[in-house]
Amino acid sequence: MPAPRRSHWPLGVALAIAVFVFTRVRGEFAFYVAIHRWLKDLGLPDAARALDGQLLLVFASLLAARLAYGPEQTLRGLGLRAAFVTGLWFALVAGAPMVLQALLTSNGVRADLGTLRSVLVAPFVEELLFRAVLVAIPVRLGGLPFWPVATFSALVFASTHVPWNAQFGGEHVGILAATLAGGLWYAWLLRVYEWNLWTTILLHAVMNAAWTVFAVADSAAGGVWPNVGRALTIVVGTVLAVRRRRRTHAARS
Repeated sequence: MPAPRRSHWPLGVALAIAVFVFTRVRGEFAFYVAIHRWLKDLGLPDAARALDGQLLLVFASLLAARLAYGPEQTLRGLGLRAAFVTGLWFALVAGAPMVLQALLTSNGVRADLGTLRSVLVAPFVEELLFRAVLVAIPVRLGGLPFWPVATFSALVFASTHVPWNAQFGGEHVGILAATLAGGLWYAWLLRVYEWNLWTTILLHAVMNAAWTVFAVADSAAGGVWPNVGRALTIVVGTVLAVRRRRRTHAARS
């Protein structure tokens, strides 16, 4: 019988974090700016070049999962082979209050490329890195305690929504707090739904759609009514998750 495969999960997670940091400061590197200029001269559209950071993070996440789970189990380890329908049902039901609130209070619909990235690209990339890699791998393979790991991941996630320079001010504190809490909640949902990443990807997408497509707020902090809708979605999602956890525990007992 062949020996069990050795997981290199610490190396994978460290590489993913290193790539994440690079994507946040890549504009400071002359060689990277030169590559962008070269691609622009070749005629690559700005919208395509703007996806460079997300593509780097996807590559880093896949590499981390490959090192952690092995080439045959990369997608399964990331939670991408789990039940899509379960994630879709959860996202639609939990996200319904937020979408309804957005429909009732919106003054228009936004459908530019930035909005589409926020709805289609950002949820997939962010859940892949911040939950499937930075939470699931250390907890599932490393045996690390869930809440400290989830808090670290949520802090890193929250940092993507505020500037990393002198522009950071008091107005960003609310954004940081909201996204930190959201990161913790998404991590908890992922664990409750047995690491099915479609659960958080699709819920994240629905919530982003309600927030950006209907332009209910200018930032992640939001105003009174957008946060009422968000709070109701959090309540519904939490209730569904608690019921799911109780059924899971009952089935195992």
